[in-house]
Amino acid sequence: MKAGTTVISLVKTIAVVVVVAVSTPAYAQWIMAARHVAGRISQMTQDDQNGQPAYHFATVILDAPASNVFATVVRVAASNNAVTIVSRDDANFRIKFAEGTKSASLNVVPLSDDTSQLLIAATASSSASDPGTSRVVSSIMRICAEMNKTCTVSGQ
Repeated sequence: MKAGTTVISLVKTIAVVVVVAVSTPAYAQWIMAARHVAGRISQMTQDDQNGQPAYHFATVILDAPASNVFATVVRVAASNNAVTIVSRDDANFRIKFAEGTKSASLNVVPLSDDTSQLLIAATASSSASDPGTSRVVSSIMRICAEMNKTCTVSGQ
Protein backbone atom coordinates (compact mmCIF):
# COMPACT_ATOMS: atom_id res chain seq x y z
CA MET A 1 0.00 0.00 0.00
CA LYS A 2 2.87 2.35 0.82
CA ALA A 3 4.45 1.86 -2.64
CA GLY A 4 1.13 2.74 -4.32
CA THR A 5 0.82 5.95 -2.28
CA THR A 6 4.42 6.88 -3.09
CA VAL A 7 3.81 6.36 -6.82
CA ILE A 8 0.66 8.53 -6.69
CA SER A 9 2.55 11.26 -4.82
CA LEU A 10 5.38 11.09 -7.34
CA VAL A 11 2.93 11.37 -10.26
CA LYS A 12 1.23 14.39 -8.63
CA THR A 13 4.60 16.05 -8.04
CA ILE A 14 5.67 15.46 -11.65
CA ALA A 15 2.33 16.86 -12.90
CA VAL A 16 2.80 20.03 -10.83
CA VAL A 17 6.39 20.45 -12.09
CA VAL A 18 5.24 20.01 -15.71
CA VAL A 19 2.43 22.56 -15.31
CA VAL A 20 4.79 25.10 -13.72
CA ALA A 21 7.50 24.47 -16.33
CA VAL A 22 5.05 24.95 -19.20
CA SER A 23 3.23 27.97 -17.79
CA THR A 24 6.25 29.93 -16.50
CA PRO A 25 7.69 30.77 -19.97
CA ALA A 26 4.23 31.79 -21.22
CA TYR A 27 3.73 34.04 -18.20
CA ALA A 28 7.21 35.54 -18.65
CA GLN A 29 6.48 36.27 -22.33
CA TRP A 30 3.18 37.90 -21.38
CA ILE A 31 4.93 40.16 -18.85
CA MET A 32 7.59 41.06 -21.43
CA ALA A 33 4.83 42.01 -23.89
CA ALA A 34 3.12 44.12 -21.23
CA ARG A 35 6.38 45.94 -20.50
CA HIS A 36 6.88 46.56 -24.21
CA VAL A 37 3.63 48.56 -24.38
CA ALA A 38 4.12 50.28 -21.02
CA GLY A 39 3.24 53.95 -21.19
CA ARG A 40 1.05 53.70 -24.30
CA ILE A 41 -2.38 55.14 -23.60
CA SER A 42 -5.20 53.51 -25.54
CA GLN A 43 -8.63 55.11 -25.68
CA MET A 44 -12.09 54.26 -26.92
CA THR A 45 -15.55 55.84 -27.02
CA GLN A 46 -18.86 54.01 -26.62
CA ASP A 47 -21.76 55.70 -28.41
CA ASP A 48 -25.42 55.65 -27.38
CA GLN A 49 -28.32 54.60 -29.67
CA ASN A 50 -28.27 58.03 -31.37
CA GLY A 51 -24.58 57.80 -32.24
CA GLN A 52 -23.60 60.34 -29.60
CA PRO A 53 -20.65 59.56 -27.29
CA ALA A 54 -21.93 58.09 -24.04
CA TYR A 55 -18.75 56.81 -22.37
CA HIS A 56 -15.03 57.31 -22.82
CA PHE A 57 -12.43 54.76 -21.80
CA ALA A 58 -8.66 54.94 -21.51
CA THR A 59 -6.05 52.47 -20.32
CA VAL A 60 -2.29 52.31 -19.84
CA ILE A 61 0.19 49.76 -18.54
CA LEU A 62 2.71 51.13 -16.05
CA ASP A 63 5.95 49.67 -14.74
CA ALA A 64 4.91 50.15 -11.12
CA PRO A 65 3.20 48.09 -8.43
CA ALA A 66 -0.58 48.46 -8.36
CA SER A 67 -0.49 49.74 -4.78
CA ASN A 68 1.82 52.61 -5.80
CA VAL A 69 -0.34 53.51 -8.81
CA PHE A 70 -3.50 53.46 -6.70
CA ALA A 71 -1.90 55.58 -3.97
CA THR A 72 -0.96 58.14 -6.64
CA VAL A 73 -4.52 58.10 -8.01
CA VAL A 74 -5.96 58.74 -4.55
CA ARG A 75 -3.46 61.54 -3.88
CA VAL A 76 -4.20 63.24 -7.24
CA ALA A 77 -7.97 62.92 -6.72
CA ALA A 78 -7.81 64.29 -3.19
CA SER A 79 -5.84 67.32 -4.40
CA ASN A 80 -8.46 68.23 -7.03
CA ASN A 81 -11.17 70.40 -5.39
CA ALA A 82 -13.50 69.98 -8.38
CA VAL A 83 -13.63 66.19 -7.93
CA THR A 84 -15.63 64.32 -5.29
CA ILE A 85 -14.63 60.77 -4.38
CA VAL A 86 -17.92 58.84 -4.44
CA SER A 87 -16.54 55.45 -3.37
CA ARG A 88 -13.17 53.88 -2.78
CA ASP A 89 -12.17 50.20 -2.55
CA ASP A 90 -8.52 50.08 -1.50
CA ALA A 91 -8.39 46.27 -1.40
CA ASN A 92 -9.38 45.99 -5.08
CA PHE A 93 -7.75 49.27 -6.22
CA ARG A 94 -11.04 50.82 -7.38
CA ILE A 95 -12.29 54.36 -6.99
CA LYS A 96 -15.30 56.29 -8.32
CA PHE A 97 -15.39 60.06 -8.82
CA ALA A 98 -17.92 62.73 -9.64
CA GLU A 99 -17.37 66.17 -11.11
CA GLY A 100 -20.67 67.97 -11.42
CA THR A 101 -22.94 65.75 -13.52
CA LYS A 102 -20.02 63.72 -14.92
CA SER A 103 -18.78 60.55 -13.29
CA ALA A 104 -15.77 58.30 -13.70
CA SER A 105 -14.53 54.96 -12.42
CA LEU A 106 -10.90 54.01 -12.15
CA ASN A 107 -9.41 50.58 -11.58
CA VAL A 108 -5.79 49.51 -11.16
CA VAL A 109 -5.13 45.89 -12.11
CA PRO A 110 -1.93 44.21 -10.89
CA LEU A 111 -0.30 42.34 -13.79
CA SER A 112 2.78 41.32 -11.79
CA ASP A 113 4.57 42.52 -8.68
CA ASP A 114 5.94 45.56 -10.52
CA THR A 115 3.60 46.04 -13.49
CA SER A 116 -0.01 47.21 -13.45
CA GLN A 117 -2.76 48.41 -15.75
CA LEU A 118 -4.71 51.61 -15.10
CA LEU A 119 -8.23 51.78 -16.57
CA ILE A 120 -10.57 54.79 -16.54
CA ALA A 121 -14.19 54.87 -17.71
CA ALA A 122 -16.05 58.20 -17.72
CA THR A 123 -19.40 59.49 -18.85
CA ALA A 124 -19.13 61.57 -21.99
CA SER A 125 -19.76 65.26 -21.89
CA SER A 126 -22.70 66.65 -23.83
CA SER A 127 -20.61 69.70 -24.69
CA ALA A 128 -18.45 69.58 -27.81
CA SER A 129 -16.06 72.03 -26.14
CA ASP A 130 -15.38 69.54 -23.31
CA PRO A 131 -14.64 66.18 -24.90
CA GLY A 132 -14.52 63.40 -22.32
CA THR A 133 -11.81 61.54 -24.17
CA SER A 134 -9.36 64.32 -23.44
CA ARG A 135 -10.49 64.27 -19.79
CA VAL A 136 -9.70 60.57 -19.30
CA VAL A 137 -6.44 60.85 -21.23
CA SER A 138 -5.50 63.99 -19.28
CA SER A 139 -6.18 62.13 -16.05
CA ILE A 140 -3.86 59.30 -17.06
CA MET A 141 -1.21 61.79 -18.21
CA ARG A 142 -1.36 63.53 -14.82
CA ILE A 143 -0.98 60.23 -12.96
CA CYS A 144 1.95 59.28 -15.22
CA ALA A 145 3.60 62.65 -14.55
CA GLU A 146 3.09 62.28 -10.79
CA MET A 147 4.81 58.88 -10.98
CA ASN A 148 7.60 60.16 -13.25
CA LYS A 149 6.49 57.80 -16.03
CA THR A 150 6.52 58.69 -19.71
CA CYS A 151 3.11 58.04 -21.25
CA THR A 152 1.94 58.77 -24.79
CA VAL A 153 -1.36 58.38 -26.61
CA SER A 154 -1.18 55.48 -29.05
CA GLY A 155 -2.32 55.96 -32.64
CA GLN A 156 -5.89 54.94 -33.30
